[in-house]
Amino acid sequence: MSDPNVKSFDGTFLRRLLLVVDGSQLSEEAAYFAFRLASRLGCALEAVYSVDTATMDYLLQMHIFVSEEREEFEAAIEEKGKSYLERVRRLAEACGMELETKILRGRFHQTILDYGKASQADAIVLGGWGDGHGHSKDTFSVERELIMKLAECPVFVIKTPRAASSRIY
Repeated sequence: MSDPNVKSFDGTFLRRLLLVVDGSQLSEEAAYFAFRLASRLGCALEAVYSVDTATMDYLLQMHIFVSEEREEFEAAIEEKGKSYLERVRRLAEACGMELETKILRGRFHQTILDYGKASQADAIVLGGWGDGHGHSKDTFSVERELIMKLAECPVFVIKTPRAASSRIY
């Protein structure tokens, strides 16, 4: 008797990858890893950039920003995100991959997790952070840790340049 809560297995366990882009070198390495993995497995790939509006709201609430500054800052961050996504899209194209892109807004980890679930991503791929030894505790490293802890799917964290992308054959 089969359990209705268990999905049947047809041999393909990764059908859709979600690549988190942030403009860093390790984010680009994560992109190359995702391209190779998606290519080998024949799965769909989507890249997202999250505009962390929750942090901006906090800065506004603490009177570090005034409303106009927050709006300008958000627009500037969104433009950077579009630029990062366009760069990754061009890299994917050069690798013969199709890549959907999307800008998300909200608290970084929550937007990634919510979108991953809504888009039925089977895995999340993101670049590492800090000095490579886990010593950085900035806001985004904490947000990435939350993605790893709270994701309902596997999370690939690319921690060193070119090391991971060269190992997928």
